[in-house]
Amino acid sequence: MLWLYLWLPRLQLDTQAPDDPGPVAVVDERDNRVVQMNEPASREGITLGMGLATAAALCRDVQLLPYQSALEIRRLEELAHGLYDISGDISPDPPCGLWLGASRMVKYHNGFDNYCKKIKHFLSCRKLSMQVASGFTPLAAKLLAHSPEVPLDPCPEKLRQVIRDCPLSATELPEQTQTHLQRLGIKTLDGLLVIPPKDLSRRFDRPLAEYVGRLVGHLPHPLPFYQPPDYFRQHRELPSELESSDQLAPWVKRLLDELEAFLHHRDRVVERVELALQLRNLDPLSLTIGAARGESRAERWQPLVQLTLERHPLEAPVCGLTLTARTLLPRPGQSEDLLNERHGAAMAPAQLVALLQARLGADRVRSLRVAEDFRPLRANIESCPLESSKPPSKRRSDDAAQPAPPALRPAFLLADPQVYSQPLEIIEGPERITTGWWDGEPQVRDYYIVRNAQGQWCWAFREPNRPGWFLQGYFA
Repeated sequence: MLWLYLWLPRLQLDTQAPDDPGPVAVVDERDNRVVQMNEPASREGITLGMGLATAAALCRDVQLLPYQSALEIRRLEELAHGLYDISGDISPDPPCGLWLGASRMVKYHNGFDNYCKKIKHFLSCRKLSMQVASGFTPLAAKLLAHSPEVPLDPCPEKLRQVIRDCPLSATELPEQTQTHLQRLGIKTLDGLLVIPPKDLSRRFDRPLAEYVGRLVGHLPHPLPFYQPPDYFRQHRELPSELESSDQLAPWVKRLLDELEAFLHHRDRVVERVELALQLRNLDPLSLTIGAARGESRAERWQPLVQLTLERHPLEAPVCGLTLTARTLLPRPGQSEDLLNERHGAAMAPAQLVALLQARLGADRVRSLRVAEDFRPLRANIESCPLESSKPPSKRRSDDAAQPAPPALRPAFLLADPQVYSQPLEIIEGPERITTGWWDGEPQVRDYYIVRNAQGQWCWAFREPNRPGWFLQGYFA
């Protein structure tokens, strides 16, 4: 079976500071040595394994990040989640490696080269440094990914020859074992591979024999394969604390781009996303951003998230952020008028509602729908924007039984009817409304369309048991 191994030597650095133009290095706090660095830091003379004091002396402006294995493991799972659309057999190798089963995928992607191009394109779009190698066993692929020559070839014979030429320093053998083998004159793997397996296990210890057996495929090498969750969740640890929503915008865009790719491959949309901001010395700030009709494009989610951030001032600097989308929905069908000259120019109602909700808050954007009640103040009720009052099937069956609503109603209704003692000119009426006896709030009123002395058209009523006129509303 053919395997690929993806080695990401700067995974934490590429995750936290992918676009930083200055020198950045990751330091392992256990021994204060540099374990990752970017190109500007390398140009300043900083090398892997260098001590912290030496690195700081060579470059005073170097930005130092503490090494976090948990961050790399979490990022590795996110990459496995994204690569699952390209390759089905994925096994993470923490903290910075991935095994991909390539045999079945080569046929699916119409060739080994196309398969490798898609994987490299996926990693390049996320600005990740990588070394990709192929092998006829999982351990062989990993060995070649860490070797000076990184072959990417489906031919087993060529791969075996490269493995024979690999130095012992490229293997995962303990240093004590390597030193012992070099004293025996064995400096490359070829010196081990020419020894028969039985003799190898008799002359050397068991771990060495098992390593060689798994390397050449004589012994099995079982791997736990990755199973993706049915939701989207990605986290980013920031290289430095940020204090404004404008500074967070590039990081939010990266997460939204990941979400768009995730939804695109599944042909799904989401109606809401959750953005959690990790604040220094405070509880995380959780924000829920919604789209009225579901959305998948990052360019549509970006202004909604930015408007929501503007409504919630940061009480402390942000050190990390997490984007989550849990409920995936089928992509709704869209139909547009082919001959419409304004196609794509006007904002869709759902997009307008989403922008208003992000700016004002979801609880402040409502729509009105007609209720089956003739009392003016109960004839309309609030509902969620763009929400139909009934399911289509029920609405069609009940339309014939519902009375037609009155034709003339004022655009502006008073919350409390006002007593009116000035002269009024009756234009139309009366319209008697007798209702509400079933809920304890009965009304018996005669409504008129009238005009007052100022020329305003009003909606007024009289009650049989109360003298005088009462204003209910004004016509526009």
